[in-house]
Amino acid sequence: MEKIEIYSSKKKSLLLLIASLIFVIGGIYMFMNAENFTGYRARSPFFIKTIGITSVLFFGLGIYVSIRQILANQLILIIDKKGVNVNPKKSQTEFIEWKNINGFSELKIQSQKFVIIDVDNSEYWIEKEENGIRKKLMKFNVNNYGSPFNISANSMQMNYTELMKTLNENLNKYKYNA
Repeated sequence: MEKIEIYSSKKKSLLLLIASLIFVIGGIYMFMNAENFTGYRARSPFFIKTIGITSVLFFGLGIYVSIRQILANQLILIIDKKGVNVNPKKSQTEFIEWKNINGFSELKIQSQKFVIIDVDNSEYWIEKEENGIRKKLMKFNVNNYGSPFNISANSMQMNYTELMKTLNENLNKYKYNA
């Protein structure tokens, strides 16, 4: 088997761009017309302007991220006969061999589904990570979900069901049938 490379979805990035543009325009409109929005709940134009500025800043970041994802075809996940590489461009420490994977499980937060990669020694992976912020995120994941690694199919070219099927098929093929 050759390796399976999963890239970011340009369609989903385009939807993020459109939604972000709408909220930025709304934030600018709120800032420019704050006096017209004062009423029962928000009596202060300053409060409305703050909401407008916050909207522009936050969703402006969404515009930046979505344009970056549209222009660069970003590699998110690599699956091959040796194992799984989560975030191959960002961290080389996240290559997980099949022998270290116990299985995959589902985590559902609100309506968002995540794939939890159940590894045999979570502390090893946390100590191996050099980036301090990523290390803290991994500790948070272990404390709350039992594993330092979780994957969302939201920004991928494939959906959650296809991702779980692909991961489990390869786990069975390379770990249990090896």
